Amino acid sequence: MKGIQTKSALARACIGGALALLSAAADASVTLYGRLDTDIEYQKGPDGRATQMVDNASRWGMRGSEDLGGGLRAAFGLEQGFAADSGTATNPQFRNAFVGLQGGFGAIALGRLDSVTIVGSPIYSQVTQNIDFAIHDAGATAIGTKVLNARNRVSNALGYATPEFGGFSVRARVNLAGPDPATPNARSPVRAEDDFRQYDLGLNYAAGNFAAGVGYSRDAKAGGLVANDFRDKVQGAASYNFTVVNIYGIYGRDRYAGTAATRTDVPYWLVGFTVPYGAHKLTVNYMERAVQRDPQGRLKKVQAGYGYSLSKRTMPYVFFDREDPNSHKPGDTVTTVGIGIQHKF
Repeated sequence: MKGIQTKSALARACIGGALALLSAAADASVTLYGRLDTDIEYQKGPDGRATQMVDNASRWGMRGSEDLGGGLRAAFGLEQGFAADSGTATNPQFRNAFVGLQGGFGAIALGRLDSVTIVGSPIYSQVTQNIDFAIHDAGATAIGTKVLNARNRVSNALGYATPEFGGFSVRARVNLAGPDPATPNARSPVRAEDDFRQYDLGLNYAAGNFAAGVGYSRDAKAGGLVANDFRDKVQGAASYNFTVVNIYGIYGRDRYAGTAATRTDVPYWLVGFTVPYGAHKLTVNYMERAVQRDPQGRLKKVQAGYGYSLSKRTMPYVFFDREDPNSHKPGDTVTTVGIGIQHKF
């Protein structure tokens, strides 16, 4: 009889443990996702002509959350980039890697942060909220870094995003980058943790077909900025979706520690439109940015991309991109045309 009771108790314990595990699993979730994007393109520039296969920011990742009760959730994410044309990994290995909390207060995250984390990116998220890329922000059509200086992906960062209030929301981020070996700290004794900071702040608004945002960024070094270092930025973006066409624009100004031979203020702007029609999508963008190292030069870029959605995940596309990196230098224009496939999972 005693043996039967013992077995019964063990069975109840096992069942209870299994139910607890199932309950815990029900409170937590993990999603595997990714994107493969590769094209074959023809490029003509000052160094000649070439036909090549190119990867465009392919990646895979995991993101998950756990219900902690009382409206509070834990969240994490890991996203690794790789080149789909060669199979090699990117450097650094992870595009983002973070842990954080979400609740009625908004969201907070720590780690390597970018726009797809729970806190977003104060400047780059304004870009993605208001404009459309010509197929992808990568390869020949990349503009987030080259033209807009959108400060998307940073390590050693603390980020915060508020809840939405009447269409308004705020994102803030500080990059605790640690010591900058290029700029020795002037303090004595040296405090390496104070050597370099990046601050980003974005105010956003979205209601119906209209969206807009204003942003501010600043870099600070305890040892002081050196010649041509980035100092700060202001940016404004807006878009309106007329259903048959989405129009948008961005204007900003980056400020640097300029010299007698370089610019202090570097303005940039972009205007564009997207025409969606069923599975078809056409995007056209034109942009300019002053060249910081050449007071007489301007970067000028025009691009167009057309994609056809075979499904919600798979899109073959074609694109055209023409870039003049410096209008003050003759013969440096690069023209690229490409055809490729993007698949998301």
